[in-house]
Amino acid sequence: MVAVKWSKLLLAGVLFVPLAYADSAVEASRYYEDALKRYERHDDAGAIIQLKNALKADNRMLPALVLMGQAHLRAGNPAAAERVLADAERLGAARGQIATLQAQAYLTQGKTRLMLEKFGADGLPPDARLDMLMMRGQAQLNLSQLDAAMTSARQAAQIAGGSARALALQARIHLNAGRPQDAQAAVQEALRVSPRDADVINMQASILHMRGELEAAAREYGRALDVRPDYLDARLARAGILLDLQRDSELKQDLDYLQSHFAYDPRGAYLRALYFSRQGDEARARAALQEATRTLSQLAPEFLAASAQLQLLGGLAHHALGEFERAKTFLGTYLEKHPRDVGARKLMGSIYLAEHQYDRATTMLQPALREQPDDAKVLAMLGEAAMRQGNPGKAARLFQEASEAHNSADIQTGLGVSLISAGQQEAGFQALIRAYEKAPASTQSAIPYALALLKRGDPRKAGTVVEGIIKREPQNVAMLNLLGITRLATGDRAGARAAYGAAIKAAPSFYPAHLNLARIDELDRQTARAHKRYLGILKVAPAHIDAMLELARLEESLGRPAEALRWLEKARSVRSKDIRTHLALSAFYLRQGQPRQALDIAKDAQAQAPDNPHTLLALVQSNIAVGNGDAARNLLRHLVQVVAFQPERLTQAATLQAQVGDRESAYYALSKALLADSNYVPALALQVRLDLQSGKTGEAEKQAQALLGKPGAAAEAQRLLGEIRMAQKRYPEAIAAYREASARNPTEASVFGLFDALMASGQASDAATLMSGWRDSHPQSRLAAHALGEAWLALKDATRARAVYTELVRVDPKDVRAHNNLAHVLLQLGEPAALVHAEKARALAPNQPQVNDTLGWVLVQQGQLEKGLRYLREAALRAPEDKGIQSHLNETLARLKRP
Repeated sequence: MVAVKWSKLLLAGVLFVPLAYADSAVEASRYYEDALKRYERHDDAGAIIQLKNALKADNRMLPALVLMGQAHLRAGNPAAAERVLADAERLGAARGQIATLQAQAYLTQGKTRLMLEKFGADGLPPDARLDMLMMRGQAQLNLSQLDAAMTSARQAAQIAGGSARALALQARIHLNAGRPQDAQAAVQEALRVSPRDADVINMQASILHMRGELEAAAREYGRALDVRPDYLDARLARAGILLDLQRDSELKQDLDYLQSHFAYDPRGAYLRALYFSRQGDEARARAALQEATRTLSQLAPEFLAASAQLQLLGGLAHHALGEFERAKTFLGTYLEKHPRDVGARKLMGSIYLAEHQYDRATTMLQPALREQPDDAKVLAMLGEAAMRQGNPGKAARLFQEASEAHNSADIQTGLGVSLISAGQQEAGFQALIRAYEKAPASTQSAIPYALALLKRGDPRKAGTVVEGIIKREPQNVAMLNLLGITRLATGDRAGARAAYGAAIKAAPSFYPAHLNLARIDELDRQTARAHKRYLGILKVAPAHIDAMLELARLEESLGRPAEALRWLEKARSVRSKDIRTHLALSAFYLRQGQPRQALDIAKDAQAQAPDNPHTLLALVQSNIAVGNGDAARNLLRHLVQVVAFQPERLTQAATLQAQVGDRESAYYALSKALLADSNYVPALALQVRLDLQSGKTGEAEKQAQALLGKPGAAAEAQRLLGEIRMAQKRYPEAIAAYREASARNPTEASVFGLFDALMASGQASDAATLMSGWRDSHPQSRLAAHALGEAWLALKDATRARAVYTELVRVDPKDVRAHNNLAHVLLQLGEPAALVHAEKARALAPNQPQVNDTLGWVLVQQGQLEKGLRYLREAALRAPEDKGIQSHLNETLARLKRP
């Protein structure tokens, strides 16, 4: 009875349960069969969709899971293959059916060690055992376990039908071990055993490829593809050779096949980009590069980590797109495994140079130079880095070595620029001439040559060089811009405007021309128009740093420091790694009388570029401003070492060393500058001034007279003679010397020197006339306004003095000197507002003795003797040698009847 009952129940179950299951099983089978057809047609994406449908209907369908693993592998998604094959394993799929697929998924993802630990060949059917041994051999080869790899290959050779494939693997192992003859012997034996085996033929092609026998290699890769058209490695290798051989019609066929059958592989897209670039189709080349990088981004991280080839490709593709951060990521990973790859190091070095990371560029390139000491490209790149680091002497040596290895125009240009910067003016100029003669049609050689001609005072010849390029390249915006510069140098503002306008017409987004037009507007006193141009650039390019910095400069010159600060802060926030933004802000704070803030910003700049001469100078100037002379002196001595033999930098350092009282070091810096260029006028002039300060008046005059005979130095020599005569209190001769200097070159320095001489000789009226004229031609000059105010004060013309100083404090409420002098004027006029301006001056500069004297004297004159005495005592303590301050203090004490 029990048996009957159970049989009935079982029968009922058989009749009932499958009724619900039958429909889903049929549906799953239908989806699976369609997926199988799609897979056989290489429609992997369609197959995967149908297999998902099958598994939705029956999530335990083993054939669907296994086939999906195969489809994912072929579609280039090994991580997904690993997951579905693990599901198949849990559901009981036979090891012999899926182990090789799982091993392939692990190996393709770069899980090499894990693959070797988890998947052995023992116990597998012969075909599966052969595949597993071959994969294990490849994995061991990847890990440089050459002996273990050879053991796996030999075991594979013992399996029926595996001899040829195993010999091909042995050949690969021999090649990696540096045994090319053994590799060739293994391939020849494999060809004898199986002349139509695609792996063997591919290996033979690889050996030919490595030897540089490109035609023969392409032919052999073609034979491998005849046997197996979907052999990806052979297809890619042949496409690369056809690209090199410029056999474009054949290449296009391979590229189309790769795009159609292996769209997931980024290497095909990269080869297409190279092909389109050579065809001149930059739009399609860029699109192909973007496809390559997009495909790379979709690959599993483990897969990328396992493929050095894809890491290098990622670096190349992202670099070509200008995506440097991504390029660095790929190249960094690649170089961790292949640190001796010179090509990759050069590519990474070029990125660091483009990003102004010169220390890192040097660190990256030095190992490449050790690998290839005569590589001209590496030497030139290291030369550029040294130049940018402020070491032109080292740069010149590197460029000289590069020119000996490969005497190209661009290397000669680098040599010329570095020699000039190192103070070897004539040698550098000759190198630039050689570069230009080698490549007169090249902008890379023409631009530095033209700039050198400009610096040598020959703008017309520079313009001729530039015009020669423009004739060949009428739309070359860089040369049109340079043409504007040469025309401006000849005084042809209209011609300069026309050149800049042509550059903008050719390329509306070429902002250097917009900036130069704005500067001409400023020269023409059209400041509103210049302001509008700068804002116009920022409207289109909100992150344009140069426009922000120029706008800040203009705002400050117009007496709007708050607006200037806003633009400087914005520039720094937009480009925090660009030290120019830090340096501009530090200099602004110095000009605004806020040295602590200037010092903090300069320290930020130094953190990014510790030995950059600009950052060191900013630190020196801000330390001087806060009264930290010892720090300034130490920094200056370091700067003199850093800049090697750059006359300009050494003279700057010497000037500041003299300012902080380190005269001995200043003489040393000047000796280095003059060793580099014995005719460097600024250094010679500073040497005269140092002698004058040291009381060596005779020596100073002797050197100044000698300077009169040097080309282009007469104006500076006359100015020096003016300074010497002022020190000797021979004011009429000083006036004559300054007049001669101004006639030759009416610079601010010569005009103000003449002003001081006229004031010292009691000719305040002539001084006022001189400064009024200078101010008319330089309406934004606050120095001219201050000087004119002093002249009016000397002439006791309080009304005019008041007008000048009132305007100065209106434009810049933080001008200490203007507040202080306005207080003096108002005191003369008997106006109570004198106290307001005296107090403002002291609030801005509480440590200045003259400011304390003014406030104290105003208070005394207004009857507040006790309060005024407090400030006069402080002024006298800060400047005991000042007779005016002492006079005010003595008079106040007398009024108070105190000793």
